[in-house]
Amino acid sequence: MRSKGLIVFTLAAIVSLFSSPTLLAQTTAKLLVKNARLFTMAPNQKEVFIGYFVVDDEGKIKAIAAGDPPASIHAKETLDAHGHWIMPGFLSAHSHLWQAAFRGLAADKTLPGWINSLYNQRASKAHPEDFYWFTLDGALDHLQHGITAAYSFNYDGSHWGLCHENDCGEFAYRAEIDSGIRFVHGYQPDQIGSNDQLPQARARLKAFLDWQAEQPKSSRFLSVMINGSTSFNETIDQAKAEKTMMDEFHLGNQSHYLEPPDTVASERAKFKWFQEAGLLGPTLYFGHFIHPDDYILEQAVAYHCGMSWNPLSNGRLASGVADIPKYRKLGLRVGMGVDGEASADLADPFENMRTGLYAIRDKYEDATIMSPYDVLYLHTMGSADVMGVKDKLGSLEAGKYADFLVIDPTRFGTVSDPYASLVLVAGERDLEGVYVGGELIVDHGKLLHQDYDKVLMESAKRSATTSQ
Repeated sequence: MRSKGLIVFTLAAIVSLFSSPTLLAQTTAKLLVKNARLFTMAPNQKEVFIGYFVVDDEGKIKAIAAGDPPASIHAKETLDAHGHWIMPGFLSAHSHLWQAAFRGLAADKTLPGWINSLYNQRASKAHPEDFYWFTLDGALDHLQHGITAAYSFNYDGSHWGLCHENDCGEFAYRAEIDSGIRFVHGYQPDQIGSNDQLPQARARLKAFLDWQAEQPKSSRFLSVMINGSTSFNETIDQAKAEKTMMDEFHLGNQSHYLEPPDTVASERAKFKWFQEAGLLGPTLYFGHFIHPDDYILEQAVAYHCGMSWNPLSNGRLASGVADIPKYRKLGLRVGMGVDGEASADLADPFENMRTGLYAIRDKYEDATIMSPYDVLYLHTMGSADVMGVKDKLGSLEAGKYADFLVIDPTRFGTVSDPYASLVLVAGERDLEGVYVGGELIVDHGKLLHQDYDKVLMESAKRSATTSQ
């Protein structure tokens, strides 16, 4: 029996999203999904309902509503979900896709030792083309786990003389496109130690942006953002250079900041550089952001900054537990990321949600401090917000891309709270299908458009040479 709230929503959906059924009848849709239990994650729509949605030829949702679809709708393909669960694809607001080639590395190290093991001892020995295969490996792994969009921190080995101009970034970009994932390409700028280095850094960034603009257009590409390096530099010049390039080229910035407990004092002291350079604002979000003091947190909120919460890698590297309930209460924008497979080991958003939720409940010794719905929202709409794509992704709504997951609830038993079952019980083995733009990309764990075994072999072969 439907609740009164569901009836009200159904009427509202018909009025707002399905106000012109004749228009739908005049257009043959790409895909019709029906008989689905829908977790839309749309703002102000928390109630789960049985319904349908229509995907147009651009891969966007044309209409979504409760109940059965009108008989007038015609589609090239129909997916009858038979009551199985459908939710938006997960977004990872913080991923190092190329690190998939180095899973399980430095298992007993905290961040400084882990960085030395990965960057100094391994990645510095790779070749630019290797980053195509490493990045493709990670992107496909993300898709298999239900992550349909990610912020990809790309590697730039110019510090070691490895990459020439933008070749590592170009190889990575091609892999991101070839994988089928939606992505923000994180561009690694030059390390700036003085103002006279800015012209060269600017020229290299412009060359990459010009190159990217000449590539075939794809809706999978979301934007270019700067991988902020202010916390890894010893002068304010890095922050100033990044702000100059952000303003000129209209780019966002995600900066690793306040991750390990080892460097809290020195990193907090650098916050004034973010302020003085003018970096603080809605186009900046922090990666990790575990150890801010009250002043830093208040300033981040005041300037509408965001952050990416990465529980799996934070736990693996013993970095600490970000106080997400406090951040959200103050109004900080929060998304979630699975980080890299060399630090989180699994690009698994289900495990990421559970790890984060349990850590917060342990921290507060309170099972009500954060709900399953809260953490699911952060890994979908929260990530879309900080990545600057909440108008395109993160929820199942008309006008957004039809990136979604089909989940088989058979194993869940009796369901009293669907969000609790989805977050606390569901896992990769329950994932029937991963769709990007209404196209089936992963079918019961099998990638349909890439030979993943070949990619894994190529990635493993190339990563093995870095250990010699």
